[in-house]
Amino acid sequence: MNSSPLPSGVQPPSLVQRGADALRGLLRSPGFWVVALGALLFLPFLGSAGLWDPWETHYAEVARRMVADGDWITPRWRHELFFSKPVLIFWMMAGSFQLFGISAWAARLPFALLAILGLYLAYRFMARLHSPRAGLAGAAVLATSPFYFFIARQAITDMPFAVFLLGVLSCFALVAMEERPRTRDLIGLYVFAGLAALGKTPMGLAIPVAVALAYLLLTGDWHVLKKLRLHWGALIFLLIAGPWYVTMLLMHQGTFFQEFFLRHNLERAFSGVHGERGGFTYFIEQMGYGFFPWVALLPLALGRLAAVLLRPETAAAVRLAAPDAVGAARARTARLELFLALWLTVTFATFTLIITKFHHYVFPALPPLALLVGLVLTEDEERAGWRFLAPLGVLLLAMVANDLVASPKHLSNLCTYAYDRPLPEALYPRGLLLGLALAAGGLLLGARWAPSRWLRRGLVLFAGLGALWLSWFYVAPLGDTLSQEALFRTYEAAVQRDDQGRPLDKLYQYQMNWRGEVFYSADTIVKLSSEAQVKDAFRGPGRVFIVSVADAFSGIDRIVRQETGRHLHMLPGSNARYALASNRLDPGMQDLSPLAQDVLTQAPADLPHPVSATWAEGIEFLGYALAPETPATGDTLEISLYYRCTRAVGRDWKIFVHLDLQGNELNRLNGDHKPLGGMFPTQHWMPGDVIRDRVRIKLPRSHPAGRHLLYLGFYSETNDDERMRLQPPAPSDGSNRLRAGLIDIR
Repeated sequence: MNSSPLPSGVQPPSLVQRGADALRGLLRSPGFWVVALGALLFLPFLGSAGLWDPWETHYAEVARRMVADGDWITPRWRHELFFSKPVLIFWMMAGSFQLFGISAWAARLPFALLAILGLYLAYRFMARLHSPRAGLAGAAVLATSPFYFFIARQAITDMPFAVFLLGVLSCFALVAMEERPRTRDLIGLYVFAGLAALGKTPMGLAIPVAVALAYLLLTGDWHVLKKLRLHWGALIFLLIAGPWYVTMLLMHQGTFFQEFFLRHNLERAFSGVHGERGGFTYFIEQMGYGFFPWVALLPLALGRLAAVLLRPETAAAVRLAAPDAVGAARARTARLELFLALWLTVTFATFTLIITKFHHYVFPALPPLALLVGLVLTEDEERAGWRFLAPLGVLLLAMVANDLVASPKHLSNLCTYAYDRPLPEALYPRGLLLGLALAAGGLLLGARWAPSRWLRRGLVLFAGLGALWLSWFYVAPLGDTLSQEALFRTYEAAVQRDDQGRPLDKLYQYQMNWRGEVFYSADTIVKLSSEAQVKDAFRGPGRVFIVSVADAFSGIDRIVRQETGRHLHMLPGSNARYALASNRLDPGMQDLSPLAQDVLTQAPADLPHPVSATWAEGIEFLGYALAPETPATGDTLEISLYYRCTRAVGRDWKIFVHLDLQGNELNRLNGDHKPLGGMFPTQHWMPGDVIRDRVRIKLPRSHPAGRHLLYLGFYSETNDDERMRLQPPAPSDGSNRLRAGLIDIR
């Protein structure tokens, strides 16, 4: 092959020059910045905390078994066949484990990379059918939505499924709407369909099929079927998805068909197997939380969509009967927005109609919603909607923000399970969420006076900064509470092993079914199913470790105390959800057990405020101490309450503490709580126990100073109106409230 000679005196570009030119071209590419945004949000601190229970650890253990057993065909959980999900996610994790070792980072890396691919697919789709600016805006909205960047950092099935559906639908739209479809888009459509069938469920392909059929019905553009080359597409799909399904049906026959197709697909959809149920508003709430703060633009996006689709010329453009004045560009835009509306509607309706519901099931509806909002951000003209619909967006934003600021559960529960489990309040960034809501609301209200393009840029900036903070400094450290990894780091550091590396100490689980105990122990942990088995485990002379949910710790401690007369130690790594206990504490190791600190044999001899009272269930009150002794408004008052158990308590009771302003009971401060923060239910109290129960009450600066009456007592776990009977002659107000003393608040 002959190359054209360079002009005389002109040197060919050096390797450095060519590299510099390629770098400049890369930096000028919007697609590069989309990928960079995803990498910035999803990759840092990806493995800084352990895998969350139960889904991440469940799937990771199945993948670990693949690597350990060498069987990459049949997924297994412990010694059972695992037919809940198809094989692709296990291949992804197992391959990563093979390359990088078994860790949280290795488990999550393939899913984070897929999330970045999803952003690029969204950008590419909008850039080709609308404009690069629309692609950038849509990808930015998608990346900075909590639903997306939370699930991007999780090793669960939802990101692969959503990205593959995005690939299927975007490739279909490109083939259908471009005059000369590209071969790679056609191949991509069927490749993504095959991967979706292997990624979560082949039944999920009903969504893109329904979207495509609705689009063809409304446009009348049936010649697209010829462009799709369905016979070749079916072959590509079957070559990708078919081999594993056929192999499983041949190997496991009716068992696989019954479990996978009937129980975990059809029954989950039409009868319900577990999880929640919920009605029409169930996923509206979850989408609101997962789309914060972009919910503020939903009225604008939906108003804009309605305005576009209801124009007479739009109907003509959609049906390819548009007059010349409409033009090809307007026809494509009209069809694009119709397609996005169908994509959103079909996906949302599908998951709303399915019986079994989890918060994250509606996640695949997020991409079309984000792309519609992205179109709002690309408008150059000053539409009246910014001035008239923006206040409605502010109202919607305020409703969502109010819920998010009030409770940490709404964000973390977007991608986890057991929605009532405790969460670390101190970690929750209420101030950030409130500030983000105020900033977004202020920008929207400013649409009446400022050019909307500046407001749009401000929204993108604030949403990006909020997403970065939440992704790096909330989602990542949240795993310290939602994972068992820290417990097992303590165990690995403390356990004694023989020359072959086999543990000499015993490791048990009790009242646990959260999957992490199996994954982090490499399936060596032994399950205890009864109190008798717990007693047997601690009878011998050796060291014993036991993993449990935190709420069960006091029950295990009671069993062991009955057998040995000694408290268990709670080891470092234990958190609000999980506890690692042992009958032996290493030198220098901190005992985190509140029972060791607050379950005593006798009350202090110098108790500052002794009081004598008895309740009917066999609980005596001995007195209390204050810190500070003379509190002031603005302080946090700690009240240490001392009780003695005289006989076994037959049920669980909560403790109420009332500080009533003398002469005006309407000015009351409450300190209702579970004993020892829920770690020591009254049913676990043993005769002779002296319990120091500490309650902290914030004294607002707005609260009136003066003398307060301290009332306390016990009320039912199940009925707030039922109180434990206070025995005479204890000082009482006649409603089973013990009048324990007076507290002067400055």
